[in-house]
Order: sequence, then C-alpha cells, then structure tokens
Amino acid sequence: MRIIEGLRIKDAVKELFIKLNYSPDSLKDVVFAEPAMEPFEYQLAEIIDENCRKAKTEMRPLCQDCGVAQVFVKMGKNVTFSDAPSLEILINKGVEEAYVEGLLRKSTVTDPFERKNEGKNLPAFIHYELCDGDTFEIYAVAKGGGSENVSAQKMLVPAVGREGVAEFVFETLKNAGGKGCPPYFVGVGVGGTFDSVATLAKKALLEQVCEDDELLEMINGKVKDLSFGVLGFPGKCPVKKVFVKKAPTHIAMMPAAVALNCHSFRTGKVEL
Repeated sequence: MRIIEGLRIKDAVKELFIKLNYSPDSLKDVVFAEPAMEPFEYQLAEIIDENCRKAKTEMRPLCQDCGVAQVFVKMGKNVTFSDAPSLEILINKGVEEAYVEGLLRKSTVTDPFERKNEGKNLPAFIHYELCDGDTFEIYAVAKGGGSENVSAQKMLVPAVGREGVAEFVFETLKNAGGKGCPPYFVGVGVGGTFDSVATLAKKALLEQVCEDDELLEMINGKVKDLSFGVLGFPGKCPVKKVFVKKAPTHIAMMPAAVALNCHSFRTGKVEL
C-alpha cells in the first residue's frame, strides 16, 4: 500500500488551480488568430492571444470569472493518504488556499436561491474514478459561468444516430452564440445515463480525446454554417476544438451532452 501525504495532495491542488488561471496546460501552444479569419475577427483573436501572454507573464487571471472548481480524481486501490479523514477535506482546502493566494475571484454561492457568497469558492465539485494499482491523478478545471450556462444535455432516441447528435451539438452552439465567449472548446458526451452523460462531456474536455471520428467530422461540417465567430461577432471561427467521449447505454436511449468552454480553457493534471 502506497501512502501519499495529505499535505502534499492539498498543496498539489492549490498549485494546480493557481496555474490553471494563469498558464493552463490546455492552452499551451494554442493560437487563436488564424489566417483564414476576416481582418476584424483576426484582430479580436490577436487580443485573446495577447491576453494569454499577459496572464502568463504578469501572473494575472486569464478571465475575471475564475470559475467553479471541478476536480476529477483517478485513484488506484493500492493508494491511501494521510493527514485527513477524507480526500474532500484536502481538496477543498487546496482550492480555498489557491483562490486566496492566487488572488482569484471567488464565484461559488452556498445556495442557488439565497445567493450567499462566503468568499471561499467552495465546495469543489469532485468526481472519483477507482482503478487498479497505485495510480493517483488529479484532473482539474476552472469552469466559468458564461460557458457553463450555454452548455446543454438531451435524451435522444437511438434512431437519430450520429446525424442527430451532430445536429444537437450544432443547435447548442447556435443558441449559445457569443454568450459563452467563443471560440469554443467543445466537449461532447454520448451514452451512459441522464446523470452521467454531462460528466462524460466534461471528461472529453479534460482528456482532449476523440472516440468517434465519424461524429467529429459531422460536427465540424455543421460548424461551418454558424453565423458568428470570435466573441460572437461576425466571423468564420466560432469553435477552436471538438472532443468526443462515448459510453455504453440502454438499448432504448442515447443521452447526449455538450459541455462548452470559452476561450479561457483552463484545465490541467497532476500525478502524485
């Protein structure tokens, strides 16, 4: 049995969330200004590129919305931890310290109706995946409210096939327009159940994978028909990348979810 010090886990979470908001691995080598863009759209994309450079060099958040903290833990059965009775305590403490020390805006309210903000950005929204061995990986995303608000989920019938899923993705993007700060990074989840498919779409964003090339080609073909570009202004490039994950599902179901992420694509991973 491998024991990981709890304080090491807490510090890793803290450092990861600070880095996410200034210089995330998910934006490494990403350039938004593309030659195919019209002049005005190209200028807007250049501003986003400049914002990314300044965030990294000046240690300023990429976006004023520093998001809710979401954490995905992959933990082997031969691993345990010290210093706390639960991983939630360690992860939440790491998130709290990150948002204080990193000078990040705290956006989480404790009740959806009362809207009280305690200034801690807690709790972190945590998902677990158990596996064999002594693996211990933490994936994290700082997810802004704008792009989360325009994400969508739908219970489709199997008969619609890939074409129906691609059309659902297109309609989600069309309805989102500029409200979620494009160009978008798009996570598509297909399969599973009503409660799991949205998480599957988030994992597509985190892992940056495509498990269905045919569906991806259909989605990219439809994206060309969108009538907006960078930041919702007229243009040709509303989407930067599309990722797809699939899961087994019921014979009578085809759940689908579209997790949109704004151009401030803040994800990362740490292995302990």
